Amino acid sequence: MPPIEQTLYQQSLTHVRKQLGPERFSTEWNNGEIMSLEEVLSSLQASPEVSSPVDSTLTLEPQLVKQPTSETSAQNGLTGREKEVLQLLASGLTNIQIADQLVISPRTVQTHLSTIYAKLGVATRSAATRYALEHHLA
Repeated sequence: MPPIEQTLYQQSLTHVRKQLGPERFSTEWNNGEIMSLEEVLSSLQASPEVSSPVDSTLTLEPQLVKQPTSETSAQNGLTGREKEVLQLLASGLTNIQIADQLVISPRTVQTHLSTIYAKLGVATRSAATRYALEHHLA
């Protein structure tokens, strides 16, 4: 999560935790971790008991939600996080910039890149970038 969004995120968590209470919040949090984005949004619309500290008129257009394809997953075997790292790499960011963007350490970025290179059968940043562009991952 970008640092600029962390304050609102923490405020929202605190707001919802107060409304639900710690026990119910924990239960709902655990349930939410296994839900898709569409399920979460449907659940929010069906459950008016929790008000939002942010603008409730915001909606998510279905065509803007990128749906994963089994072809892409089977094609390269990359995890969601590895795909994020590859996309940022292909956009020209350095390891430090990728780390800042994903709020992880540069060492973690390097670990992801090593795994990505092995899965894609490449040895360099430019080869990984080329793969990402050719396979529409960037």
